Amino acid sequence: MKRRDFLGYTGLGALGVAASSVLGGCSEEEPSVKFWQHGNFRPVSEEVTETNLKIEGSIPPELSGLYVRNGTNSSNGISDHFFGGDGMMHGVRLEGGEAKWYRNRYVNTPVYRKETGGFGAPKPEDTTSAVSMLYHGGELMSLGEFGYPYLVDPDDLSTKGAFNYDGKLPGNMTAHPRIDPVTGELLFFGYNVVQPYLTYMRADAAGNMLQVEPIEMTGPSMVHDFAVTDHYVVFMEMPVRFSWTMAISGSGLPFKWDDDAPSRFGVMPRNGTNADVKWFDVPTCFIFHIMNSYEQGDDVIVDAARYDNLWVKNSHDFFHPAHLSRFSMNMKTGQASVQRIHDHAMEFPTVNRNYWTKDYRYGYSLVVDEKNDSPERIGQSEGGIRKYDLKTGAEDSYLPGPSLTPAEAIFIPARESGGSEDEGYLASYVYDKNAQTSAFCLFDATKVSAGPIAKVQLPVRVPVGFHGVWVPDSVVS
Repeated sequence: MKRRDFLGYTGLGALGVAASSVLGGCSEEEPSVKFWQHGNFRPVSEEVTETNLKIEGSIPPELSGLYVRNGTNSSNGISDHFFGGDGMMHGVRLEGGEAKWYRNRYVNTPVYRKETGGFGAPKPEDTTSAVSMLYHGGELMSLGEFGYPYLVDPDDLSTKGAFNYDGKLPGNMTAHPRIDPVTGELLFFGYNVVQPYLTYMRADAAGNMLQVEPIEMTGPSMVHDFAVTDHYVVFMEMPVRFSWTMAISGSGLPFKWDDDAPSRFGVMPRNGTNADVKWFDVPTCFIFHIMNSYEQGDDVIVDAARYDNLWVKNSHDFFHPAHLSRFSMNMKTGQASVQRIHDHAMEFPTVNRNYWTKDYRYGYSLVVDEKNDSPERIGQSEGGIRKYDLKTGAEDSYLPGPSLTPAEAIFIPARESGGSEDEGYLASYVYDKNAQTSAFCLFDATKVSAGPIAKVQLPVRVPVGFHGVWVPDSVVS
């Protein structure tokens, strides 16, 4: 993110540019190691199509569809922040036990085309669109932290254009919407650095906007994710806040920890209004990602990757451990509690999405190496994929050692309907540090520690990125 983007976005214009010269001495301290310019964080330079893909092991023949993941990939090789690069999608097409093609494509936005500013620019279509992917209402979408989603052709990953729900999307759309697995309804929100700080939205299964509801918050918090149950949505207001001083003085991403900001969850009926939100204070923390959420009697349960704090110094200050934790909000008593579920560091929690909003047993995440979780040692870190049995406390992990690094693991059901909760596969891009290459890997979700059952060698390195989606052929219109 660049300074001019937020100045334009917030309407400061020339006043902001003048103020930035006065505040020039207040610029945030550059990190000594810009980790996003090294190792597999580095961007790749070309868009590639490959149809001659070699497979080790066997791809289950019942898997027919597209796996596609998004992430930042600066088209000029440089960005002011890890989150600030252009969106690039990496996709693999599976059919009949074969990997038909691999493609990587930039999300073709005005920012990518250098027609405007970057992340958080003046118009909602001026976004890097670099965080996640969604398939809903017959459309594949690329999503960013701010701005409109972009429609993508699943046949070739070409960008079709910005999408705003026939003009009913008021501005920003989250990168973490939730689809109700029973009704197909899409529940989502957008957050902003000016009021309204949060806006909640619902769309029906066909993609028609049903509701747009501003939600009152005490200030401009970063709200990356939220939770959904059968009857409620759950918003988070936490102490990572937008800073005007940082924005004007040139921060790559002007958010930082604010000791005076609250940590709280707002629970609202899914078709409710701002007046219906019930707020629950929780011990100070920050959350990027929710694993899952559901109702249990009078309690609303939210399982999430909880940080004690984050971005205390500035928004480059990533290296704090998150732990899987369970938040419980009792709708009758108004009391909230939190307990740590697992002692080891983790991030990028996922589940079988057919169990979104439901009581569930199994979750998955990336393993975080706390010993080497620093800018200086991140190249030595040892990652992996962990499966959690939340009923027994057991775990099963794929720990390939220092040379192989998995990315987010997305669950793919083995059957389109029926089957047990963990009957399926985990899809992940795995980077080989020694060979400087990547592979698309499938794991049997019932025995993750056994390693990949199929490995598709890719013609390019897939850089560290964010979130993906499995799009089965059966849902593509």
